Amino acid sequence: MSQLAISQNTILWQVTDTINNKTSFIVGTFHQFGNSFVDSIPEIKESLINSELAVFESIDKIENTRKMIERRESSLEIEKKLKKKDFNKLKEIAKDWKIDLYKLKPLEIRWKLQQEFQRIKCKTTKPTDKFDHFDNYLQHLAEENKIEILGLETDSLQLSLIEKENKNPNWKKERKKISKWINQMTTDKPNMNNCRLANKYRNFELDYEFEKQCESDILILQRNNDWMKTIPNLLSTKNTFIVVGYFHLRKKCGILEQFKNKGFKVEPIKIEPVANNGYK
Repeated sequence: MSQLAISQNTILWQVTDTINNKTSFIVGTFHQFGNSFVDSIPEIKESLINSELAVFESIDKIENTRKMIERRESSLEIEKKLKKKDFNKLKEIAKDWKIDLYKLKPLEIRWKLQQEFQRIKCKTTKPTDKFDHFDNYLQHLAEENKIEILGLETDSLQLSLIEKENKNPNWKKERKKISKWINQMTTDKPNMNNCRLANKYRNFELDYEFEKQCESDILILQRNNDWMKTIPNLLSTKNTFIVVGYFHLRKKCGILEQFKNKGFKVEPIKIEPVANNGYK
């Protein structure tokens, strides 16, 4: 019961291969939190530095992903499909995006707006943060400490899976959603219910729902199962630090439950809530 209680108040887990005497760690990230949040939890950096291998969803450099998008043909659909007022607001929001709006797909624009909302309105980053992405900061720390890194998939694969999960949405399907997020980014009174998960995460008020079944989707269930074809062998040969989104750890199909089913010892690492004081 004590372990179960702790498990709902942490984002860091220890995974032990008792046969091969290997101790690994896994952190469930909220991607849009910046480096100041990560630094406020010293247990994370300590676990990473003491590992031999760091595994991430992807280790592609953001510059390469941008170049991939820049190679696309420009499309004027964005001007035709969005109301002029919305388009002008979007251009202002996107002025520092370092990517051509005319080359982004509708779904990518919506996702980017949602991410910006988390960073700016939900304050998942601070103005002083040098890194505005949880996973990218940990990758930087791994490289800085000369720890071997491995990616489970590429950014291009992630983009294709996102499109597939959302049934390749076009402007007709996405226009209203994009308009809604443009409004949320520009209004003086945004709906702060959109920050609920970020607030629960920063306070470790999480529910992993280990007893619940997963929905049959691509982004969580399929990717978890694909990753589990690789990760257990890594954990049996090296002390490994795994960095994946928090949602990949939840429910019966989550990586943690799959580790347990394969005989690994899985334990929550207790993190003192005081570590986050002053972050809000």
